[in-house]
Amino acid sequence: MTPLISIAVPTHNRARYAVHAIRSILALRCPELELVVSDTSDSAELLERLQGQGSLDDARLRYERPAQALDMNGNHNAVLERCRGQYVCLIGDDDTVTAELPLAARWAAERGVQVLVPNIVASYFWPDFRSSKLGFAHAGRLYFGKDLNAAASRSDSRVALQQALRGAAQGTDGLPKLYHGLVRRDLLEELKRRSGQYVHGSSPDMSAAVALSLVCPEFVSINYPLTVPGGSGGSNTGRSAMNQHRGRMGEDSQTKAFVNQGWSLGVPRYFAVETVWAHAALDTLRVLAPTLLGEFNFARLIAACRLNHPQSVAENLRAEQEAARVLGISDASWSPQLHREERSLRREARIRLMRRLLRPTASGGRPFVPDIDNVAEVAGPVGMHLRKLGLDWAHAESCLSTVLN
Repeated sequence: MTPLISIAVPTHNRARYAVHAIRSILALRCPELELVVSDTSDSAELLERLQGQGSLDDARLRYERPAQALDMNGNHNAVLERCRGQYVCLIGDDDTVTAELPLAARWAAERGVQVLVPNIVASYFWPDFRSSKLGFAHAGRLYFGKDLNAAASRSDSRVALQQALRGAAQGTDGLPKLYHGLVRRDLLEELKRRSGQYVHGSSPDMSAAVALSLVCPEFVSINYPLTVPGGSGGSNTGRSAMNQHRGRMGEDSQTKAFVNQGWSLGVPRYFAVETVWAHAALDTLRVLAPTLLGEFNFARLIAACRLNHPQSVAENLRAEQEAARVLGISDASWSPQLHREERSLRREARIRLMRRLLRPTASGGRPFVPDIDNVAEVAGPVGMHLRKLGLDWAHAESCLSTVLN
C-alpha cells in the first residue's frame, strides 16, 4: 500500500539529536505514515540507539545506511529517492512534526493541493543551543510565533520566485517548500525527470524551493504548526548563532564537493549563509530554467557579502567583477546598483535593531515554554498552546478550504 505521507530525514553524525526526532515521529498514531531515514554517519551509533529503544520494530520506519560515501546534497537526494508516500515532507534530524501533518496531507490529497507550506510559527531550541550575544538564553525553549492564528493564503509560485530572485534568494520564506513543507511526490519525480536529481547546489532546502516554483503553478500557506524546526548546537542554525557559519569552501562538507564540480559565477567563493543560498538557487536555475538567471539580483548578494563578510575582500571583489561580466554591464552602471543595495540593507538592519531594542528580552516578546530536554517532548506543549489560543485542526482546515473557494 502506498503511504499517504513520507517524512524524509537525512542525517550524518548527529545521533544524539536524530534518535529523539525519530522517536517523536514514530509516536504519531498514523498507519499511513512512513519515516525514511538515510544515515551517512561514520559510526553505527544511531543504528544502535534505535535498536535499543525498539524503533526498528516499527514497520513504518525505513532506516538505511548508504553503502557509498555521500555529501549533504547526495544524502538528501538519496533519502528522497526512497520515499514512497503520496506526499513528502523533508525535515532535519533535530526537527519534528505535529500530529496534524498527516491530517494536512489527507486534506491536500482530497482537495488536489500540490504544495502546502506551514509557516514557521513554532520552533524549538535544544539545551546545547548557544548564541554569541545571548549565550544559553534560548536553550531548552519552545517558542511560538505571534502570528500563530491559522490564517491561510494562496500564492502564485512564479511571482514568489521573482520576489525571491530580486532578494538574491536569501531565504526560502514566501516560496513553496519541501523542507518543512508538504509536497506531492509526483512533483518531485517531475523535477528528477527534468534534471536527473531532486535537489542541486549547496543548499537542498533552497534548491527545492526554487525548483518547486518552476513546476508548481501555485501553493497554499498556513500559520499553523505542522512541523517544528529544531535549533541545536551542532546545526547550521547553531553555527550561525555563534557567528561560525563562515569558512573556506573546501573545509566545509556543505560546499566541499563544489570546489571541483564548479561554483556559480558572481557568488563569492567561501562558505556562508549568503553564498550557499545563492549558489543553490543559481545552480537549480542553471539546470531547470537558465533563461531566468538574468533575474537574479547579484547586486544585492554582493552588497550583503560585503557588509556581512568584510574580511573577505578578495573573494567579494572577484565575485563582483564576475557578476558584472555575467550581467554584461559596465562599472559605471554596476557601482550605483551595489551602493543602492548596500544602503537598502543597512536601512533594513537598522529597522531590525530598533524593533529588537523595543523588546530587549531573549524571547523578544514571543510566548515560550522553557526546560524542554529534547524535540520528542514538544508535542504536549504545542497542543496546550493551541488549545489556549482556541485553535485546532478543524479550524485550520476551515481556513485552508476558504482560500480555495
